[in-house]
Amino acid sequence: MIVLNRKGKIIKMKNFFKLCALFLTMTICLNMTIFVSAADSADFIDVDETDYFYAATQWGIEAGITYGVGENRFEPMGEVTRAQLVTFLWRMAGEPTPTLIETFTDVETDSWYETAVQWAVEKEITFGTGDGMFSPDEICDRAMCLTLLYRMMDSPFDEAAAAEPVEMSDDITLEELGIYMVQKMIEMFHDPAIFPDVQTDAYYELAVVWGGMNGILTDDNTGTMEEGVLFRPADPCIRKEMISFLYQTKLMQDAANAPETYEFGPITIPIPKEYSDVLYREIYGINEYEDGYEEEEETIIIISERASREAAEAIGEESDGAGELFRIVRVSENRLHDLLCGDMSGIIVFAKDESGKYYLFCHPTDVRYMRETTEEMYKDQDLWTELNNWAHKDVRDEIIKYSEGLSEVSFTNTLLDMYLARIAYQKDIKYTISTTEFGPLKSDSIDALPYVESLLDGNFVEVEDAEAPDGEYVVLNFPDDDVRFDFFKADPNLVREIRGDYETFYERSLHDDISNTDVMQEWYYAIAEKEGKKIKR
Repeated sequence: MIVLNRKGKIIKMKNFFKLCALFLTMTICLNMTIFVSAADSADFIDVDETDYFYAATQWGIEAGITYGVGENRFEPMGEVTRAQLVTFLWRMAGEPTPTLIETFTDVETDSWYETAVQWAVEKEITFGTGDGMFSPDEICDRAMCLTLLYRMMDSPFDEAAAAEPVEMSDDITLEELGIYMVQKMIEMFHDPAIFPDVQTDAYYELAVVWGGMNGILTDDNTGTMEEGVLFRPADPCIRKEMISFLYQTKLMQDAANAPETYEFGPITIPIPKEYSDVLYREIYGINEYEDGYEEEEETIIIISERASREAAEAIGEESDGAGELFRIVRVSENRLHDLLCGDMSGIIVFAKDESGKYYLFCHPTDVRYMRETTEEMYKDQDLWTELNNWAHKDVRDEIIKYSEGLSEVSFTNTLLDMYLARIAYQKDIKYTISTTEFGPLKSDSIDALPYVESLLDGNFVEVEDAEAPDGEYVVLNFPDDDVRFDFFKADPNLVREIRGDYETFYERSLHDDISNTDVMQEWYYAIAEKEGKKIKR
């Protein structure tokens, strides 16, 4: 409920909108972030990028709400008819299929607006103009346009406005607080400087209050004069105003549906609004130390299912870890290197910040979904599954989307990755590299790090039903562990792991100009040259 202009910033209208902005800051969720994506230009010859309704028309085209009037024209000054209005609203609602068949005698069967009228009647958005008529060609005034839009949004102020007056007190309930706030909005609205051309108890009064309080009415699509802000209820609603009303409503919906966001330095963690009440958050944040000291590993936040924690407490078990979905951990580069050398089950490295710190998505490998009874376990199983799907499929992408200070990174954790990381970061592991050209060579004489990191950047994935191709290969051998990896020249991104009698294959998932085998061959030649061998390239 922020008053926005066409650029998505808070606007500064005289008196009314300043009061609204001040009042509504009490009702906005902290850390709410609004993302508005610009559509490609529709190239309307009568819409300029400097027009206040430009972004609205672009959104209207992208969302399939308006297609102009033909010949690359939007006709911003064109007057909106009732048929056009309900069609705009119907398209904005997603073109739902109504169950109602008959509506008004003057609505033509199979007309372009028939389904929209059926839907609008079914949703009680319009009741016609009397005597069984809809009057599709009648021009809509601004009062009618905003009222029908308000009804499409389920007339959100009606119930509170009709309720008994509520007084603020220490024991006020959330429901009472909502009614109190709406009543105060309406009371504030009757300031003489605010819409003096809107009469008290006019049929469109609450629609105008709602429009003003939610940023639907802006300084661009409404008039301002020295004596106050004018709504101009009886003026014909023109197309640029109508598309602006719809677009501002879309921005309001985006804001209302925006996730809760928790900001910790460069990382922002969003929580979907629909899960707000069912999740438990343990917030640790990021510590900043002086004198150059830094933590090697910091847990930033832990997200758990609230009901599992409560069930654990109710049956006398430890609640820590119950219902845990994931935690976000920040680590130094040195700590990351240690982790890459071992089994990282339940850990995914997904981001890096500009200071060189890495961010881990950690999920428990021993699930503690809990309820007090078996019946409750079965009852809530679908919710638990939904929460896990969100955690594992969406969380990392959403964090990257909302965090301006992070870049996406990716590491895999196959056995091949672990052994390569040990070469790079532990440096005391014994291995050889060999081909038929010079046989096994030890790599102690050169820096292996650039070769290993080039391989690790490729991300290895295990492949099924692969077969070793004919021909030569470069062998990376760890004799103390009875493990070796074959890098094939005939298929330069395929690698075979042989561990005792076990065999499996890996493939490079991120391809670039150089292959796995190319890197291994260059590494091998670098060792050979260091030992004085003559290379035939």
